[in-house]
Order: sequence, then C-alpha cells, then structure tokens
Amino acid sequence: MTRRVRLERDTLWLSGADIAALLVGITVHVILTQTYTDGDYGRWVLLLDLYYVSSTLIDLGLPTLIGRDSERMGKMAQNLVHRTLRIQIRLTLPIILIGGVVGWYWIGGSIIWLVAALILALSAAVQILAYAHRSALRALGESRQEALVRLVDRGATAIGIVLAAWFFGAHPIALSLATFAGPLGAILIAINLGEKKLTSITNMGESLDYANDNVRTLLTLGLPFLLASIALVLNVRVEKLMLGVIATPEDVEVFQIAWLAFIAGYAPILSVRAVMLSWFGETRHDLEILQHRQQRALKMIFIVTVPGLIIGYTLGQASIGWVFPDYAMEAKPIFLLLLIAWALALNASVPITIIQVSEKPMYYAAVLWLGIISDAIICVLMIPDQGTEGAAIGAIVGSAIVLFTAMILSRKLNLNSTAI
Repeated sequence: MTRRVRLERDTLWLSGADIAALLVGITVHVILTQTYTDGDYGRWVLLLDLYYVSSTLIDLGLPTLIGRDSERMGKMAQNLVHRTLRIQIRLTLPIILIGGVVGWYWIGGSIIWLVAALILALSAAVQILAYAHRSALRALGESRQEALVRLVDRGATAIGIVLAAWFFGAHPIALSLATFAGPLGAILIAINLGEKKLTSITNMGESLDYANDNVRTLLTLGLPFLLASIALVLNVRVEKLMLGVIATPEDVEVFQIAWLAFIAGYAPILSVRAVMLSWFGETRHDLEILQHRQQRALKMIFIVTVPGLIIGYTLGQASIGWVFPDYAMEAKPIFLLLLIAWALALNASVPITIIQVSEKPMYYAAVLWLGIISDAIICVLMIPDQGTEGAAIGAIVGSAIVLFTAMILSRKLNLNSTAI
C-alpha cells in the first residue's frame, strides 16, 4: 500500500534529518578549519560550492518531475526514474572533467589540488544522481527513508573526514576521498530503497502526457526545473562565490562560518518546500483543494516564523562563539544579517511552491533567478567597500525580491483557475 504525502509528518522527517546532518556537517567544518591553514579552508569551500552548482546541470530538472508526479503515475513512476538516470549518466563525465579543471584553475594550486578537485566534482555528481530515487521516495510518502539517505550521505562523509584528518592531516586528496564516501553510500541506499518501493506499486495510476515522450520532449519539460534547481543551489552560495571572485579566501572563511549557522535553519525550509511540492502537486488540477492546502501551509509558516527567529538568534550566536571562537567576532554580525534573509526565505516557501506546481513553471525559475541576479548586483556594489557584510546585505535583498515577486505571481495564478 502506498503511503500518502502528509505535510506535517513528512516535513518533520526531512527537517529532523537535515538538522542532524547539519550538526554532523558543522563538526566536519570544525575539523577542516583546524586542519587547513593559509586560506586553504576558503579554497576548499569555494571548490565545494562551485561543484554543487556545476553538477546541478546533471539534474536536468527531471527529479522535480518525479517528485511532483510519481504519486499520480503509479507503476509508470519506475520507468520515469530509470529514464532519468539513463539521460543523466551521459552528462556526468564531461561535467566532472570540465568542472574539476576549472575549479583547480580558479583556486590555483599544485597537481595534488587538481586530483582533489576532480574527486570533489565526482562527489557532487554522484550526489545529484541519487536525487531521482530520493524524489520518488518522497513523492510516495517515504520521507522517512529519504531522511535515512540524507543521514548516510553526511554521516559517512563525517566519519571519512575525521579519519582522513587524523591519519593524513591537511592532505587535499585524502580529504576529498573522504568526502566521496558519503554520496557513494547515499546513492547505493537510495537505489536500493527506491527500487523496492517503486516495484511494490500495484496501481496503474494516471497516464500523463509526457510519460512515454521522447528524450527531447522530456528535457524540454524539465528545463524550467533545471534552471530552478541551479538557482536553488546558487541561491545560498552566490555570496561566497562572489567573495571568491572579488575578495579573498580569508573573507570566504569568515562568511562560511556565519553561513553554517544560517544554513542550519535554511535546510528545514528546503524540506518544507520539497514536501509541499508533492503535497500541492497531488491536487494541482483541483483549485479548491489546492487553495485549502495553501492556506494550511501559510498558517504553519506564520506560526513558526517568530519562534524560528528567536531560536535561530539564540542558538546561532552561541554556536558560533562556542564552535568557532577564532572567527566569532567577525562572523556574528554577518549571521544576524543572514537571519533576516532566512525569515524572508521561509515566508516565500508557499507562494514559490504554488508557482512551481503551476502550468507555468518557468515563472518559478524566473523568480529565483531574479533574486540571484539582484543578490549578485548588490554583492558587486558592496563587497569592495563592505566586504562580508556587503555579501550578507546582498542575501537580504535577493530574498526580499524572491518573496515579493512570488507573492504577486502566485496570487495572479490563483485568480486564474486555468493556470494551475
């Protein structure tokens, strides 16, 4: 029997897993800050962020289609997952090679750093390849199993980093191999759990128009979601990448510490949006039910915003001072600015997801890219004089643009019943 998606339950599963994974991730960054010297930690962060963005090209937007429609497709969902992987694998090697070389050239360094860059690019690519089965699990009500995959991803990486730092110190190749352990374990478990769930489906489901279309048609359908997927990854990393271009690796290090506290609260936002995608997607052609679910989600977001700010402020300030004392004085003011961006992003979750499940998903990508471009412009203008604070202000402006634009567009789509 297929479990139905439940907003509160599934959000709790994914948010809990994200918080646990982030605590593990913060431990990893504590180790890295103590292991690397002379700006090498900043270079490591820039490589990771670059590859998270470039490897998203492998995504092609297809896992979003899986997450949106698997529950309605029934047995045909397995075919869509398999087709997605076959298409994605063709792109993987070129993106790894090109990304590895570009990243190495950007940060500079020896041949050792080139090998490390290629391994990190491979790690990011494998992580993306796991998304097809992860999306299917979430859409079929198994967010608890996807939560397990997320924990394995971060947990295996953390164990590997601890061992690599213990035995090899600040050796980029050893640490990059340790980073690869997590995505490798995660994709193996995701495929195993995903195939069991997909195979167990007995209902035929709906016959969606694109289910048996050719590859070009499928890629065309996925294009808006690909642009959105790149935007989602770039959205929380554009400031660091801009600092890497305009400022120094040391500035990246300071911003990264504040960002770690920020992302601990941002991960639940992504979990809420992921669950709402499947929840809203089930009823995307029934405007009355969709609006009812939208109101429920808005109430939930409203209730958690103020407690979230209070908890975020208290825990974020304390954790930065306790975990990263060497960076605390410079990182705490940056975190306070990022906390404003967090509140804006949280409240954008419902309208942005309504746009995502509409018949005009390109609007979704456009809203996200408008926020990123605005963010980048502010960074270019303010980083030369304000440094890391200018980057944080860019994050606030970008988040505000996304919120207000999404509110306007989602209301327009709701008023036009033929657009949902």
